[in-house]
Amino acid sequence: MKENIGHHIIRRCNIHHCEQDGIVGRQGGVFSLIEDNHIHDINNMQELAGAEIAGIKMHAAIDVIIRRNHINDCTMGIWTDWEAQGTRITQNLLDHNYAPAGTAERIVGAMQSQDIFVEVGHGPTLIDNNLLLSKASLRLATEGVACVHNLMLGSITSIGANTDFFVDGKNQPRYTPYHIQHRTEVAGFMTILHGDDRFYNNIFVQNWPVEKVGTESVVDRAPEDTEQVGTNGFDDYPTYAEWQAQFQALDGTIAKETDMNDLMSVHFGHLPVWAAGNVYFNGAKAWKKETDNVVNTQDQVTIELVDNEGQTSLRTNLYDFLTPHDGVITTTTLGEAFEPEQRYEMPDGSDITFDEDYFGNHRDIAPLPGPFVSKTAASAMLWR
Repeated sequence: MKENIGHHIIRRCNIHHCEQDGIVGRQGGVFSLIEDNHIHDINNMQELAGAEIAGIKMHAAIDVIIRRNHINDCTMGIWTDWEAQGTRITQNLLDHNYAPAGTAERIVGAMQSQDIFVEVGHGPTLIDNNLLLSKASLRLATEGVACVHNLMLGSITSIGANTDFFVDGKNQPRYTPYHIQHRTEVAGFMTILHGDDRFYNNIFVQNWPVEKVGTESVVDRAPEDTEQVGTNGFDDYPTYAEWQAQFQALDGTIAKETDMNDLMSVHFGHLPVWAAGNVYFNGAKAWKKETDNVVNTQDQVTIELVDNEGQTSLRTNLYDFLTPHDGVITTTTLGEAFEPEQRYEMPDGSDITFDEDYFGNHRDIAPLPGPFVSKTAASAMLWR
């Protein structure tokens, strides 16, 4: 029951050189707040492998807020596994979350590296106003995620993959729970259809080249290991209008229950995707159905994370090429996650207006994309 579990606060800690997790929670971490911590150098000796390794690893991060943390030099940054419902990851700095140079070959069972991994959940999971600066920014083996005003230098991996198991040569879908809104009680179980994701006002920069193998890139061969930055991994996913149209008869009316067999492939198909206001640089690729965006193929963006005796800042020309985008994103913009029918809202059910940046500075009604309100804000110390 919500009244009897969770509600932990982890604040202003320096957590480092752990060989499994920096912070870990399994079921009991619900309704918690993790803020203003420095978490670094986790699992770099490769003494342990498996499914419980990250700077922060949580099962059932129901209504958990992870904000204003610096997570760096971990083999994995944040991992929310199962039931990331009402989870908000906001105003965090994540960088260098991959095995460091000189690390021995990964041991058997070692997981992939990325800043944020959301796995087999149904959402709503909200990722906003973060700096995701590692080689892989997101691993989305899940559904029901909203990404708003982030800066991503790395790829989005595991799109449409890594949610099922092969058992005796057969693909077996995993059924994972979703909950009564803002509660611990289970409302039902469902497989992962993938999609139901939203991308608004993010900046994508291809900071590392896509490795070429013959004439194919890694993105073409292995979705879970793509190095291609951007939202193009969703190219085969429908818009909401396309998805909804599949359930309509030829005359435009809603299909009848007797049409179930004809609609079988639709029921098992991917959920829709929404995207608008995003900006792409250095060869980062946009979802082919996104129209309200900017794909800059002329200017070369440079971004460097500078550490000066523990004071971390950005050195970049990015803000020479950004222009404002009309409209502030809100809970209403994002709608509801499909399976739990829950909005992207605060744990108390109140709306979110994304009118504050990484530092808490106020955004104008025509904000810049990404996590900062201005070039001046972007030059301030990110962590000290």
